[in-house]
Amino acid sequence: MNYHLMIDDKFINDFIIDAEAAAPNQNVFIIDAGPHQIRHVKSDLAIFAPYHSPLFLETIKNIQENDQVFIHWASDAAINFVLQLPEKIKTGLFFWGGDIVEIPYSIYKKDIYGRLSLRYFEKYEERPKVKWNPLKPKRLFRTLSNRYWKYKANEQKVLETRIAFFARLNYFFNWNILDFDWILKNYQTIAVYKYFFYNFNPVPAQELVAKAKIKQEYTTILIGNSDTTTNNHMEILETLKKFKSEAIKLVIPLNYGNKKYGDLIEKRAVEIFGRDKVIALRNFMDRDAYYSILDNVDLAVMNHYRTQAAGNTLALLYRGKKVFIHERSSTYQLLNTNNVQVGNSATIAEMSFHEFSSVPTADSIQHNIKAIDQLFRIEEKKAVLKDALA
Repeated sequence: MNYHLMIDDKFINDFIIDAEAAAPNQNVFIIDAGPHQIRHVKSDLAIFAPYHSPLFLETIKNIQENDQVFIHWASDAAINFVLQLPEKIKTGLFFWGGDIVEIPYSIYKKDIYGRLSLRYFEKYEERPKVKWNPLKPKRLFRTLSNRYWKYKANEQKVLETRIAFFARLNYFFNWNILDFDWILKNYQTIAVYKYFFYNFNPVPAQELVAKAKIKQEYTTILIGNSDTTTNNHMEILETLKKFKSEAIKLVIPLNYGNKKYGDLIEKRAVEIFGRDKVIALRNFMDRDAYYSILDNVDLAVMNHYRTQAAGNTLALLYRGKKVFIHERSSTYQLLNTNNVQVGNSATIAEMSFHEFSSVPTADSIQHNIKAIDQLFRIEEKKAVLKDALA
């Protein structure tokens, strides 16, 4: 039996379908959330059981040594559960990104944040918050201790736990070999790389298949994919400031992550560009509604320094959009190495508005689509999944 430890996310429904097609009735899908907390996962096969809840413990009580456990989002709870399993139980990690390359925060933060974003992260997000309630002095003291006196020790404990996790991990599933190279650089592991990608579903309907876009009276720029600090919004807003007098509109997805951070970014964008040039997406949108927005942007800037927003990037490229990704990102590095024509967001500061906003040619669009099709091989992915689960 294959036990999948998962979170409530838009990719999970399609994965459940694919896993059952690969190994019918050989999977248990456990979502780390209660039924009332669910927003994305709709599958009848999903079991909604937070880790260590009575239902979770009941679900996993019969795990045998010939079973397998797969993590889809490496939370501390999921990792600690795996480390309690007998050594003979094989384990796999379906790599997402932020659950690995950001943690421990104190070690990797300078690799994934720009100067302004790092300052914000260190002040508001890095350390646990203090719960200032004098009526609960024990909790107050504990949270004070975790934020200040025990922070370094707690970070060291997280690191040691992850070292132990990668030492016993058997399989690493991802589509970008450069992310596996990152693992090998930072951890000792026996894990074997397995080619896999979640169903991004980036390809538009046939009538929207990418073609050269006619320039409109203004240029619509998508910035980032969520209200998370790893988007490095503050840096890219400062870079784009020189274009504030141009005929532009900024579309900024700020509906998935940290609302307070989203408030800050929306406010800063309006301060620089004016309310009439900023469209902040603040409410939940299903995938179809979101992709309809991607249909109507002219270009996008994904200023992440780590792997992130791959689904957005592919959806945009299939739609013939111009996409800038930061050169530090493993997504940029892989696409660039494989001749996908993407811009480097680190060079926007040196560009004229014409260079920045010029639309791709029909030939370059088709070139990109063919190159991406070679990178994302559906039949190979299905075969790898069947081999792993059957």
